[in-house]
Amino acid sequence: MLRFKSKKITLPLTICLLTALLSPALAQAELGGSGGKAARDAAEQRAVREEKIEKRKQEAEAKKAAESQQAQPVETQTPTEGQQEKPAVQ
Repeated sequence: MLRFKSKKITLPLTICLLTALLSPALAQAELGGSGGKAARDAAEQRAVREEKIEKRKQEAEAKKAAESQQAQPVETQTPTEGQQEKPAVQ
């Protein structure tokens, strides 16, 4: 470390060093924390984005399922030659 001969420069130098070391901490304290809020906000935005993506996937799957059900022909039973039609009971 440097050795200063004069005691007059030691005190101002110490004050300057302490100010330089503490100024980022003071700035963060004034702005509202240690960056945890920004990280929390980013995590919330990421979660919302993931939920939207999941919802879109579910909607796409539901849409595909509905289209596949509409695309399938409706199966009706037609009587064969040997069978007679039974009237529906009302």
